[in-house]
Amino acid sequence: MTDNVYSTICPGCNFGCGLYIRENGALEVDFRKSSPANSGKLCRFGMNLPKLFAPTKSMVDGKETTIEEAAKEAAKRIAASKGSVVFLSLGNTTSEELLAFQKIAESALYTGAVAALPEDTYQTLNIGIPYSEIEAAKHIVLFIDPYEQYPLIVRRLLSARNKGAKISAVWWKDLPLADENIRPGDVSKLALTKDSLIIADYNPLSDTEQVKNVLALAKNAGTRITFLKPFANSTGGYLMAKGIKQKSISQLVEDINKGTIKILFCLESDPSVLIPSETLSKLTYLIIQTGQTLSTKANIVIAHEPLYKKKGTLINNEGRAQALGGTGTSGLDALGIIAGAKFDFDSLHESVKKAIGITVVDEFMMPKYERLEYGALQASAKPMDAKTALVSVYNPFMWSGLADDNDFVELNLNTVKALKLLKGGSIRIKSNGSTIEKKFKVAPVQDNILLTSNKFGIEKGIITPVEVSR
Repeated sequence: MTDNVYSTICPGCNFGCGLYIRENGALEVDFRKSSPANSGKLCRFGMNLPKLFAPTKSMVDGKETTIEEAAKEAAKRIAASKGSVVFLSLGNTTSEELLAFQKIAESALYTGAVAALPEDTYQTLNIGIPYSEIEAAKHIVLFIDPYEQYPLIVRRLLSARNKGAKISAVWWKDLPLADENIRPGDVSKLALTKDSLIIADYNPLSDTEQVKNVLALAKNAGTRITFLKPFANSTGGYLMAKGIKQKSISQLVEDINKGTIKILFCLESDPSVLIPSETLSKLTYLIIQTGQTLSTKANIVIAHEPLYKKKGTLINNEGRAQALGGTGTSGLDALGIIAGAKFDFDSLHESVKKAIGITVVDEFMMPKYERLEYGALQASAKPMDAKTALVSVYNPFMWSGLADDNDFVELNLNTVKALKLLKGGSIRIKSNGSTIEKKFKVAPVQDNILLTSNKFGIEKGIITPVEVSR
């Protein structure tokens, strides 16, 4: 038996890690040392990719069908509900598919990206700096937990520290690689200079005021800033949709709750991570086109090839254009059925290259992007008013709806003593009318904070007020 080997990109986040996927009866992940983003190294999510690519079947109202029939039925229902249909994609697919998707979506496009922030900040939010600049920085300020959220950035941070860089962490718990740890509520203690570099996270559930605050910190100090993003083609999604009016996830939730939206069509995006289940239940139809396992029950599933088999282009956080190693275009063909007109891959590919100013897709070449200045920002991040809060640290497992073995909460020793928790026992967490019990781990976490890198189903955004007991 001859193995099929694909040179591809990990879909865990927008870092752009290169790897090989081998089809050898079961899927296997191999290292690709030539990749400029990660030089062969992978995080534990990358090593768990076979779980993500479990086979998915095309379905219509619970009955298995072909991808063509599923796409035709989706097109029929969309056409019958024109004006109450919206389209959601978070950038977990190729730039070519995203261009085709936009042609279908027209003005009803939701990306959860930058809609709630000033337009002059878009470029800063969406196109990061080269990773080599992180390694050369003299002072790095982290508004992320790199170990949980973007593990491959840790190697760059350690390289910078070995060269003499100071690392400051503004986070809910002490980070081992930081020279100083500052709590989010004490950010005024942070000393920034023009030699500093801020690394933050921007995702569809980010607090807009907090993002503005971080941008304002960088602006006022003349500090460089880069935002890491959670989806494989987050940067490509922005570049392909540049100039197109989009709407935010909060607007989408509001529109569904009001009843003005009846059909939601998601392209390679799992809405259960972003939208409350009670809101999704108000839809007449949920349609999902995907090449990976789903944690959401949809009325129509259009199941095409997984990402590693696709033909197309991803653009990583640095702005590097990266070619996927597959030849599949069934996802693009399904979009053509919905649009009523076949999409030509080659013409879409030329549009992708034109959008980023390149003539050939070469992951070793860094395109030149204009670094636009943004204006002064007025922000007023709300202080945490909850006595105790559950803080969700979103990571590749959570965004992809995959079970993770880190099924516990982190809290500090003061909380353990105050609640008289028992070693090896659990903590009871109550929120939004629901109560769960979870194992706990003692860690250098801020008082009255419970940290989790898992989704429990009681969350209301990134910070959830909770009551805790033994």
